Amino acid sequence: MKQGHTEPGCSIAFLGMDGVGKSTLAQELERRLTQRGRPVALLSRREYLKKQPDGFVGATITGLYEGSLRTLYGFAGLGDGGTLGERFPPPPADLMARDFEMLLDGAEITSNDPRALTASMLCEIAGHMMFRTAVVLPAVAQGQVVIEDTHGIKMVVKQYLLATSLLAPGDPLQARLDAVLELALELLRPADGALSLAVVVHTEPEIAYERRVRQKGRVGGMEHYGPVGRAADRDSYLDLQSSSQKIFERIGDRWDCLRADLTDAQDQEQLTSTRRAVDDILAAVERLRDGRGHGATTGSPVAPTTEGVNQ
Repeated sequence: MKQGHTEPGCSIAFLGMDGVGKSTLAQELERRLTQRGRPVALLSRREYLKKQPDGFVGATITGLYEGSLRTLYGFAGLGDGGTLGERFPPPPADLMARDFEMLLDGAEITSNDPRALTASMLCEIAGHMMFRTAVVLPAVAQGQVVIEDTHGIKMVVKQYLLATSLLAPGDPLQARLDAVLELALELLRPADGALSLAVVVHTEPEIAYERRVRQKGRVGGMEHYGPVGRAADRDSYLDLQSSSQKIFERIGDRWDCLRADLTDAQDQEQLTSTRRAVDDILAAVERLRDGRGHGATTGSPVAPTTEGVNQ
């Protein structure tokens, strides 16, 4: 960095299935940028909320997150005939607390309501728009490189797939779900002309599953079709992750995203591919600053659809 010259800030967000290696990439990117003397902020909405932010911004982002959780899980049917929402603590309650997460993870869900999942998608869209407006963009304006290990569109896509799995062929709600997903793709896409880069990260679902289990001992509550009453097992994980990755790849085409492949199965190979991906990301950011685009090679833009995804 030249003395007396401040480089403009930018935002970088990763998109890919659970266990693909997004957090590993984000941490390595943070390390490399810090070595270069760049001010870096590694941000996520979830970690932001864990700090229990106060004021208008904190209360608003918290409320939207809680709205997403309550509509996602609240109408889920249980084996005793009740709903999971009947067991929720009333507001105000800390829905980030460990005991609440254990309630969600341990619930024996037998069904869910696709209309409630549609509402959850809308809450998720609004929450990430607010987070970007109030947290990410101000940090970029201050010259920071903001790294989000998970792009906001990811949860919307998973909610979409969960809701779609509940519908019979020809259900009119499918068109409404498609419309909400389309809305998300427009509202959450990287801003035109801004120093903003989205990176689609790819690996094979089987590799992601093994990494996830190795890291955490199990897969998480929203990483399979458990929230809609299906078995929370390996096949359920692979089904949801494969379907979501197909949509992420289509989003990558539509948004002209940079691509990173972390298919390497062995730890040392994964480390090499991670470093190579970070090299590509840093080069892409420099091209963006020079106004040359990031240089990603993609196909023709197409609207993400679920044709063939849930078969």
